[in-house]
Amino acid sequence: MKTERSDKMIHRIIAAVTFILISLTLFAQTDSVRIVAFGNSTTAHRRGVEKVFSVRLQEKMNMAGIAAMVINAGVGSSHTGSVTDNDFAKVRHGMDRFQSDVLVHCPHWVIINFGLNDAYQDEGIHGKARIALVKYRDNIEFFIKKIKEQGGEVILLTPNPLGSRYEQFRITQVEQYANCVRAIAREQEVLLVDSWELFKKHASATNVTGNIDFLYLDGIHPNDMGHELIAEALYNLLLPQLVPTENNCRNNAVNRQ
Repeated sequence: MKTERSDKMIHRIIAAVTFILISLTLFAQTDSVRIVAFGNSTTAHRRGVEKVFSVRLQEKMNMAGIAAMVINAGVGSSHTGSVTDNDFAKVRHGMDRFQSDVLVHCPHWVIINFGLNDAYQDEGIHGKARIALVKYRDNIEFFIKKIKEQGGEVILLTPNPLGSRYEQFRITQVEQYANCVRAIAREQEVLLVDSWELFKKHASATNVTGNIDFLYLDGIHPNDMGHELIAEALYNLLLPQLVPTENNCRNNAVNRQ
């Protein structure tokens, strides 16, 4: 009898502790600012990179004392469309996983980082892009619309520039997609991190030739230095949105009078 009572008591204690831990976890998720980094291989965790920008952003938030949860929803080789739009890469693309990887989290902020795979011309200079520029714009605008309908906010990233190993026609092609992201950010009034200009300016300030190859693993995927540039730019954009400034406090006080 004593053994049975002891076992029941142990089970009750375990159940109570489990309930408390689950409750605390759910509370932490509810109380935290949820940020989803949604993109391709330049967002996803990658071999050769110690900390991608989502990890670095999480660390910066922690150091600033901001309760935030940064979720990495990057998938290598993915474009903004569906696998039915272009199936060169047999992965779940942006449209295929938007609900399950982004909206399911009810994020406060979504960082959207696509373009390199959308723009890619598999058949060379005269070939079609995997996702046409018009379709790319439609997809990005769809993501923004649905995120806003759910009450979230958006930060767009332009695709980063390509390194010197790539042909000029590919560089020019990706730049068109970067220009498209800039235009969408203006029209939709969402925040923008211009990775293209960010990398170019950093390279110009760092070396005489302005060569950007030192920011990459392979001419297209940013290394740790490149990810740090993106993370710092994101942090600087987000911080004023998440931490009330003195002026905001004064405005709120005036509005309450």
